Amino acid sequence: TGMTVKNLQPFQVLQSIFQRSNDQNLCGRILAAIGTIWAWDKVNFFLLEWTLQPINQFTDIIHFKPHPVQVQFFRLVESIVLDLSYVPHEILKKVQYLIKENIVPFCTLTALQCLLSMTQKDLLFSDIFRDSGLLGLLLALLRKEAKILRKSAGTHLPGMKEGTEKELNVVMLKMVAALTARSVRNTVVLKDYGMVPYIKIFLDDECYRSATLSILEQLSVINYEEYMSIIIGALCSSTQWELHLKLDLLKSLLRILESPKSHSAFRTCSGFNGLLSLLSDMEGALQDPPSGQWTAVGQNCILELVFYTLQGITAALHLDPVNSNFFQRNGLFEKMAEDLGSLGCFWTQGERQIPVSLEKKRTFAEFLDSAFSSSEPFPVWLKNCIWILNFLDRMVKGTLHQESYFKERKSEMGEESRDDQEAPQAQEEHPVVFKRPGNKLPASAYMLWGNPEEKLEMRDCTIVHPGAVCVMVKLLPKLYKEGHAQLSQEIQCALVDHIQTLVKSEKSRQVMCESGLLSTIITSCQDAFCTDSHPLHLPLTRVFEKLASQAIEPHVLR
Repeated sequence: TGMTVKNLQPFQVLQSIFQRSNDQNLCGRILAAIGTIWAWDKVNFFLLEWTLQPINQFTDIIHFKPHPVQVQFFRLVESIVLDLSYVPHEILKKVQYLIKENIVPFCTLTALQCLLSMTQKDLLFSDIFRDSGLLGLLLALLRKEAKILRKSAGTHLPGMKEGTEKELNVVMLKMVAALTARSVRNTVVLKDYGMVPYIKIFLDDECYRSATLSILEQLSVINYEEYMSIIIGALCSSTQWELHLKLDLLKSLLRILESPKSHSAFRTCSGFNGLLSLLSDMEGALQDPPSGQWTAVGQNCILELVFYTLQGITAALHLDPVNSNFFQRNGLFEKMAEDLGSLGCFWTQGERQIPVSLEKKRTFAEFLDSAFSSSEPFPVWLKNCIWILNFLDRMVKGTLHQESYFKERKSEMGEESRDDQEAPQAQEEHPVVFKRPGNKLPASAYMLWGNPEEKLEMRDCTIVHPGAVCVMVKLLPKLYKEGHAQLSQEIQCALVDHIQTLVKSEKSRQVMCESGLLSTIITSCQDAFCTDSHPLHLPLTRVFEKLASQAIEPHVLR
């Protein structure tokens, strides 16, 4: 250390050899030697670059060198910024020219990855690369690629990008995402270039999607309506089987809905109807056994999509009286109940259920806990019903949109769950709530219920979304399947008891009366009220009496 270059002639020999040679080992040794000289004393970089300009000159010929040498060279360029804290404008201009000319795609890719790394580590480069014209160049290249993608429309045309060239598109999108991140000015440039319609074309390809969503999320900072129209439009136009696309779009939507300012745009862009349409598209998806094309789709993935859909609705309703009133007034809770009931796990037959005597009676929390115990296996259809009921229970309490951490239960998953018990995974720029399903249920849902003691403490919690209680009541008669009469009746009774605990306080009863729970009970559970011997007759009557003591409308009384 502290050794300053005093004789430039030997270094000039090294420089000349590098320029003339294409030998991988020799060129690599020379680049390593240059890095070592810089490490001796940072001043050496400036002495050499202001006199012999080795890096500046190497940039002109680097695309002729072997690929490993190119990688090593651009790491050296990156170290100028990261280790020497210096911005070599002339060198960066030449690197940018390499990207523009794209003579050797691998070299272009490596150069762009170098600039991407700089941009991600220092926001200063967001301004530098905008002013140098790199942002405009990338937008022009992406516009061209988007037109090719749009023309191909999912078909494989000759000359379509593969391998390195496709990876180059990915890095270009990541670079634009990095340049627009936390830079409103760059986002405005992107919008002024008319790039928004072209950027959204990249959503269809999974390898482009993460960076594309990052760009669109940054767009929301200046225009929530445009972001919402793109995401909701993409959700509604996606095919029935593009589940991973829907999941990625919903996760992006949830990130934006964290801002209360986005809620109005979500409503005006038909966000609620858009999300409910996802549920209706999954009609019959949770049948046991699966039927039709749903047999090729894991039920874990379907449950995950149901969770994120309900989570998105809850997030849009959170602390937003306008959205809550809109959802209630337009009968969207009724639509939700209808869509959830048609998923295939709930009973849709018209026959009356057969009353049976229950040997034991568990609480809702105990039932949930034992439902996933390996010692007491439950049928798949019932497990799916329980997942959905618990999602709704969290929605009632206004906490569903906050569920983002999970811990799988060892007793359920055994040895296979070891990898999943680690911290939640990260994917590219964004945290991922669920791991993609293998043969397991969506892992984040495992934390949606704790032990019974924890549940007891939550019984007097405030009802945030009373309409979700009405949805649970509408699904109550459908918690039945022939061949599982006793189990069905047990969960029905447990759910009614749970609803009774929800309306324990006077405030909760008042809220539920205003939301029409009495009317829902009468219309949805008519058989239970008309038949004294029905197992739900007494518990539902108790709920009805509690609510009626608070308020009852004339049409319900009749």
